[in-house]
Amino acid sequence: MAGAALLSASAAFPAADGSFPRLREGSGKQLTFGGGVVAGKPYVALTAVVIWSRRSNSLTLYLLRQRAVTCATLGKQTAKPGQLVEIHVTSKPHVPLGHRVSTAQVAFITVSRNPKVAPHVAGLRTGARLLFTRVDTYPGGVWHGIFKVPQRIYGDGNQYGYNGTFAARWCQA
Repeated sequence: MAGAALLSASAAFPAADGSFPRLREGSGKQLTFGGGVVAGKPYVALTAVVIWSRRSNSLTLYLLRQRAVTCATLGKQTAKPGQLVEIHVTSKPHVPLGHRVSTAQVAFITVSRNPKVAPHVAGLRTGARLLFTRVDTYPGGVWHGIFKVPQRIYGDGNQYGYNGTFAARWCQA
């Protein structure tokens, strides 16, 4: 019993180097499935990646159209022309398991083929529903969950929304 309390207490605090604590909790088995609309065009995510940045102390979930995105290729893949969905989860090394993440902020990003044109971002600070059902921060870990944003027309006149599940590869940078 004392060992379990010690494990829970150590998982609640970040490591001294700023890394996310080692966790393997939850029973979720969702696959990356679903889709929505980005800038008025159909969007289907084929890969999901969740990354903790030690430099900026931020946890971000990416829902990407490309297959087989790895931690090493994530930066290159997010810069490719097209759309992606980026969810800023939190700035703390902790997420609620089995409960809605109240701090989730969504960015629907469109990267132009013209490198001189800045990416277009349509954001949503509130209204997204993000729920983690499994968290695994060990090497090779996968996070599972559900993500929903109701479809609506944003200020730029385009429609955005998403409804799906994810199995996100865990990365730490």
